[in-house]
Amino acid sequence: MASTALRAFALLALLSLAAGLQRADNFTGFEDLSLTVTITTNLNGTAHVKEDVRLAVQPGSAELYKQSIRSTRLTIEDWKNATGSKNLRYHVLGANFSPANTRLFPQPLTRLQFVDTSIAVISIEYDTSGPIFTMEEVGPRRTQYTLIGHALSFENAPEGQVIPENTVLTINVLPNSRASLSAIFPRPTYPAGDSVSSSRYYMWNATGGAIPLTPMLFSFVTEESLDQEVSEYFNAVQASVTDLVFSNYGVLAVFVAIVLGALYFVLRQAKAI
Repeated sequence: MASTALRAFALLALLSLAAGLQRADNFTGFEDLSLTVTITTNLNGTAHVKEDVRLAVQPGSAELYKQSIRSTRLTIEDWKNATGSKNLRYHVLGANFSPANTRLFPQPLTRLQFVDTSIAVISIEYDTSGPIFTMEEVGPRRTQYTLIGHALSFENAPEGQVIPENTVLTINVLPNSRASLSAIFPRPTYPAGDSVSSSRYYMWNATGGAIPLTPMLFSFVTEESLDQEVSEYFNAVQASVTDLVFSNYGVLAVFVAIVLGALYFVLRQAKAI
């Protein structure tokens, strides 16, 4: 146990040294290549987020990376300090609080052919601490989900927030959803067009240049099937009956029913005699 703690302390010290060298020489041996952010919508308007940060790693920093991925104690801030990556941070927030259930998954290095460089991918998964979509009933069994624009936190530019170059944003919507592409801004890379789309996901691919997000307008409407509505109705009725039975009034009603049943049985027996 002590040796594990000692190794973790030594690794943190090594990362601190790397961060110091970064400030001194403005070079860490790591370079941001790309970022992908995938938002998966939940029924209650919150979301699960997965971010993949792709880095180029020079030979002199490869050993530091290999040692670092052995530790489960390193935070996003530790990795950011060690690599100097601008992409290692939260890009989706909810309710102005820090996201919950954060997990980091640094992947083993991939060595490129013909060049003395490796590729590292650090994956981050987390849940928003509050809804990033507002919900509005727009018809029978139909709910509209609208993205809260300031829930996204990408790069600020003079004209407003933008998805920076070499970044891909994907939003996975709920099943049985439809969206009007003409009402979405900026227009997604996929699907394209102006018609109503029933795609399960919408993508903004900024590999060819930054994409403005001011304002960010995105909404979709999900429709609950009639079978699901009927099932939910009977489930609600069953839950209400169960709550009533196990409440004080329910227990009293059951007791009274038992007493009345017993009296009826006794009277029937008395008449038979």
